[in-house]
Amino acid sequence: MKKKRALEVCLLAALAAPALAILGVGDIVFDPTSFDELVQQFAQMEQQYVQLVLTYQMIQNQFRQMLFMAQQVPVNMISRYRVLATPWTNSSATNIYGTTGGWTSGINSGVGVPDGYATATLPLATYGAGFANIPTDQVGHINTAYATVELADGANIAGMQTLGNLRANAPAVEAAIQNLENDSLSSDPNMNSEVALLNKIGAANVIGLRSGQDTNKLLGTLAEEQIIATKRQRDAEAQAFNEHIAFVSQEQSILSSQGAGASAAMLAWRMP
Repeated sequence: MKKKRALEVCLLAALAAPALAILGVGDIVFDPTSFDELVQQFAQMEQQYVQLVLTYQMIQNQFRQMLFMAQQVPVNMISRYRVLATPWTNSSATNIYGTTGGWTSGINSGVGVPDGYATATLPLATYGAGFANIPTDQVGHINTAYATVELADGANIAGMQTLGNLRANAPAVEAAIQNLENDSLSSDPNMNSEVALLNKIGAANVIGLRSGQDTNKLLGTLAEEQIIATKRQRDAEAQAFNEHIAFVSQEQSILSSQGAGASAAMLAWRMP
């Protein structure tokens, strides 16, 4: 900065020295306006120089920061941070009489679930023409109880289908997670650029969303089964209340009809 200032003084002194006139030899000419413009230009150049120095220092600091951010972690990422994945455990059962094979196959793969469920469960028959023989006051109870079994079958099949699909997709999901882990622990500079890191973060978020969605699906099937179980309990309690209501409202007439003529019959009875 001192050298630059000395250079400016020398230049200004040289410009301020007497000069030969163009129209007369030996005439002394001094232009204050030009001198003032030169001074302003030098002042402006000085400001530009200072700004260039500041810009250079800022770029240099940014470059040093980029070098620091680009440094590798001073450890072996794979040996230090890799964890073993817990594999999915598929359902298994003996199949002595050929009734469980379709069930286990469906719940592990999502294929043939309805047939496998039907083979492993007791079939639900229909009343057919015999439905007309049911007393009128029992029809409602039979209908709701029958509906509970049908709903339970539907919920069980849906739950088996969801679980089977999850298990069938588990290898592909595990492979994607393994690839993401390998890329995250890689020491390759191409895998550690800013864009690469952002892409890996995005992929991890997507996998997390998928996993959360699968969890919601399982929770949905469990909630459906719980609702059906609650319905079964509710129907039983409602039936108990209905029977009690019928007993309270009809007990006098029932007891009277059962006891009518009992004393006369007993008095008229004779030992044979």
